[in-house]
Amino acid sequence: MRECRRILKPGGTVVGVSIHTPQSLTPAQEERAVELGPSLVCGCESPEELISQAGFSRPQVTDVTFRFRHTCLAWLTAMKELESQLRTELGDEDFEDELDQKESMLTGIDEGLLLRSLIIGERL
Repeated sequence: MRECRRILKPGGTVVGVSIHTPQSLTPAQEERAVELGPSLVCGCESPEELISQAGFSRPQVTDVTFRFRHTCLAWLTAMKELESQLRTELGDEDFEDELDQKESMLTGIDEGLLLRSLIIGERL
């Protein structure tokens, strides 16, 4: 985020998304979130801290987990509908890895362990 601020012209806006965990998870919940989410999901600051520490003004963080859940479901549905073509294109192992990853992400969202946020900040 600091590098984004450095290269962004004054008055410019940075927009990004983050997959992260809720604050104050128990150690067992953190371990489960790591199993289900992307790498380093528990190793980062909150989106609010990330954008503020990078020096952006007017930080805005919007929880878009509900929408992201729908995206995960759409991915899974499409992958299952196109399974034979995807297996041919990706290979069985990569297809299974992608399918497992999407299913795990959905499980993490449903268990309240994974969140998705839209992050916006302005460089003054």
